[in-house]
Amino acid sequence: MKAVASFMLASLVHVLALPPVSRAALSAASSRAAIARPPLVSGLQNFNQISRRNLLRGAVWASGVCYGSGTVSCASAWTVDQVKPDEKAIYGEAQSGSPGALRVLWVGAGTLKGVYRNLFHAGNEVIALDLVRPDAGDLSAATAYATEQGVRLRFEQGDATHLKFGDEKFDVVVCSMFLCQDFDPVVVVSEIRRVLKPGGRFGFYEHVEDIDQVVVGKVFGEKSVIRVQAKPERTNVMAGVVRKV
Repeated sequence: MKAVASFMLASLVHVLALPPVSRAALSAASSRAAIARPPLVSGLQNFNQISRRNLLRGAVWASGVCYGSGTVSCASAWTVDQVKPDEKAIYGEAQSGSPGALRVLWVGAGTLKGVYRNLFHAGNEVIALDLVRPDAGDLSAATAYATEQGVRLRFEQGDATHLKFGDEKFDVVVCSMFLCQDFDPVVVVSEIRRVLKPGGRFGFYEHVEDIDQVVVGKVFGEKSVIRVQAKPERTNVMAGVVRKV
């Protein structure tokens, strides 16, 4: 293992100096990439077949370097599916962990446009939270539409860095394009984990590269992973579903 670590770390400087990887090279790669254990290549000419991000993660894992403070102290092994993330599918999987009606917290709901993308399952109670209250007309229209779809929607004004809810109050928490804002995402994701019930699921759809290092690596932990997805040559979105364990 030490030999592998030394090889990968020593080669990292060379890889970072290479020109950007072409789409043709990326499309030729496997449809799934193991972040923690990328394949060991026989020569430097093969490095263009490996994403630089995954090589760096593999080198960090192999060398035992820690990410820093947080729930998980060292780099962990999990897999990123190299498929273009689908917001509705992610939200659907987050809401499929328990039978019956679920209590869902939608963090960073904004103007509530997500309601019209039919992201929430009929029968669920959805609490939409944002720091800014939406326009009265937008709120009324979104609530009416949700009711037609069998979803009980209500809005709560609040700060995601200090969620107003008690511990273990929600079956599901979801957010989209939210963790890139001007706050420490570790704080927000830690609050999300706090308000989830044991076994509850967090679904995220974000354009923060390597947001899994926060969600999984620093807060929820490797064993929490249900799915993580990214397709960097198609989109800068990373998405996934984790559970509170």
